[in-house]
Amino acid sequence: MRISTPVSNNHSEAALSWIEDIILQNRESEKGMDDSLYKETGRFLQFSKTMVWAYPVARLMRWHIRRNKKLKQILQFPELLPVRNNIEKGSFAYDSLLFKQSFFKLLQNKSHLANLVCLAILFGDEFIDGIADAYGKEHTAQLLQNEQYNFDLQFKEAGNSYELYYEFDICELLPCQVLQNINPKYEISYASFYRHLLFLLDEMNRHLKKLEKETAKEATLLICKVCNLCFDTYKTDIAGFHADYTLEELLHYQKSKDDDIINILLTLRAVLLNKRQLKYQKEFSSWSSMVRCMQLYDDMEDAAKDCDFQMNLCCWFARNYFPDEWTFLQQEKEYLQKLKGLELNAAIALNMPGSCILVMQYARYITCTKLNWVQRKITNYLWRKNWLGIHNPVINTGFSFTRIMHRQDVSVPMRLHFIYQQVSKVQHAFITEEMKQAWMMDVALMDTEVREYIVKHCRKKEAYFLQSCFLENPLEKKAALFQALQYQ
Repeated sequence: MRISTPVSNNHSEAALSWIEDIILQNRESEKGMDDSLYKETGRFLQFSKTMVWAYPVARLMRWHIRRNKKLKQILQFPELLPVRNNIEKGSFAYDSLLFKQSFFKLLQNKSHLANLVCLAILFGDEFIDGIADAYGKEHTAQLLQNEQYNFDLQFKEAGNSYELYYEFDICELLPCQVLQNINPKYEISYASFYRHLLFLLDEMNRHLKKLEKETAKEATLLICKVCNLCFDTYKTDIAGFHADYTLEELLHYQKSKDDDIINILLTLRAVLLNKRQLKYQKEFSSWSSMVRCMQLYDDMEDAAKDCDFQMNLCCWFARNYFPDEWTFLQQEKEYLQKLKGLELNAAIALNMPGSCILVMQYARYITCTKLNWVQRKITNYLWRKNWLGIHNPVINTGFSFTRIMHRQDVSVPMRLHFIYQQVSKVQHAFITEEMKQAWMMDVALMDTEVREYIVKHCRKKEAYFLQSCFLENPLEKKAALFQALQYQ
């Protein structure tokens, strides 16, 4: 069944149809899932041929890049570690799997400029969000809408190359007290934050000078295009946000924020690697779909931060279909914003189960219909690491459901019962008992002790597909396993 996009008239019916189509498509995908361990092993062996030689090269290049003292100063923030790792691993995946770079080509590290652009975009996003909080969203919106200033990234010819620059200096536009405010996440002043961003701009210009002039011009145009497109989405978040946005507007926003930006970044990478052929460009859409799928766990994590600030799928589901969850989010958003890592993820998962289940349906749809086997493995790995906290010490600092149960009996069976009580409360025509129990199983994996208990009490094949195929594993199997565990 083809997924439909909501149309501008009759938003409510179109949104319902869109959700129903996703759910039905996921059921069809489940029927066709091949759970043969023999075939799965064969795919891994084929994939390993690339990884055996490519992964050590990627590690070597990572070490070489981090020798840059000033860049190392930016990369040293623990809070930036997940972003840094995702950029480096994404670069490795794009270069080796999409663009088929050889061992020697990877050693040349020609795509490093694209990594710098990604880092600048993500770090810049944090800067603008922080400035909006420190200066006030109204004042920030007024500044961004002031036509006296041109906030676009621009370029000019500089000898045998091109140079990127901005016409404005943020230190001249913002009050000193705003710039001296300390960013709570990185614990540096916004003046220092700005200097880090200027350094990244200098680094991009330094790498542009190493390119042939025609390649440098192509790269410069693409860098300006992607940075300005990102800035347009920031301005939409701060100046153009309205609380009653439709699903159609949300999906369009996600497309411009994810698909369009990723396509430009991949085009930039293709230019740097001299891989402009159409055969590579045809595969861009599946890689941008992979990024969009990963954006969905961000939507769940950032629900409290985004609910009054920018469009967010988890928030949209809560506001339109789950009033109790929306009330919880509005009442507890300040508390939730203080939580970090798995404590935050678990709080959202247990108190907003209906919204999260529908977000997961969309993630499952993207995974099952848009991605190839390798992309699914990468996406599952990142979901496990960043949403479930598996093998991720940054967000999993010893989390256990015992911290939030407030009960004397905190045995593993009681933790499973606690999850059951929290999730079973959700009631909606979209949400079946099977969906609820599958979500209970997903949430249970956040607790290391509970996860070990699950693995111990199920077959090895079940344990493998439960984690390695976290997104596409059929709901029926997850639900059946959770039911069986309750009666152990």
